[in-house]
Amino acid sequence: MKITAKENISLLNLVLETFPEISVSKAKKMIIYGSISHRDAVIKSPEYMVGKGEIIEYTKYSGGSHIAKEKTDVPILYEDEYLIAVIKPSGVNVDASPNERVKSLFSLTKSYVKRKWGVRQNLFIVHEPQGDEAGVCIFAKTKKSQETLKKNFSLSKREYNAIVAGKPKHKNDKLSLWLKKGTKNRIFLEKPQTEGAQLCSIKYTTIENFDTYTHILINPQTYFPLQTRFILSHIGNPIVGDMRFGVKQLSANWLKFYCTKIELQHPATGKKLKIETSLPNTFMKVNLPIFAPSKEKGIEMEKGKEVEQEKE
Repeated sequence: MKITAKENISLLNLVLETFPEISVSKAKKMIIYGSISHRDAVIKSPEYMVGKGEIIEYTKYSGGSHIAKEKTDVPILYEDEYLIAVIKPSGVNVDASPNERVKSLFSLTKSYVKRKWGVRQNLFIVHEPQGDEAGVCIFAKTKKSQETLKKNFSLSKREYNAIVAGKPKHKNDKLSLWLKKGTKNRIFLEKPQTEGAQLCSIKYTTIENFDTYTHILINPQTYFPLQTRFILSHIGNPIVGDMRFGVKQLSANWLKFYCTKIELQHPATGKKLKIETSLPNTFMKVNLPIFAPSKEKGIEMEKGKEVEQEKE
């Protein structure tokens, strides 16, 4: 059965709209059990976004009861024989670290693939968001696919939602800095002529202003680890919950930085592949108060000096 989306809509809402007689719980089961496919790939995430005019295909579930009862530990956004896209939760590392108590996203995804196909499928990391970041994350299923995806990843289009402290000076803007990578994920602000320095740019659009914080949409123009968090902190509007480039907060907040969309070139077909998800319901829940850095306190921006959160 083919279903056409009349508007941009989440997969869960599209299923509920198509089958109004079923409950939300039943609709989620239809998705999680692999009954829905899009672009010839099984989609198992209720949050997956279907674009206006796009077609999904519904097939009645035919698996065994033991498979239906198995939990999917990680929401799957897209999967084919070359790659798999999943939702990374905040607080979970992509790869395992020494003495890791919480399973890594790599481990959870690999476990899912093994349960689904019954084989030991190896996975390869394409990009590695920080542990406190969340949203779309991509793994390759072959070494060749990984090499192709990593080679072209800087050309991909990425979209992030962020909640920043205070109100940016401009409603919409393009921000650029010359940055240089150091050891242990350190970042240095440099002058353009400095050897090894890279020009890093982001564009942002304001979605909504609140009393002490602002919701913005970000499109990075370059690919440099941590560039968005660094640049926003540099202009005095650190991302809420950013304990590395922000300031010490009296209220606990998860990092309000979420990757909602990645558009890239498929490693085998070369066609454009768009992987998209909606924001979690908890994203807009912010614990107050929030403080932005002042001119007297905050982040040092001198040439060649490591940029770190102020120690109080």
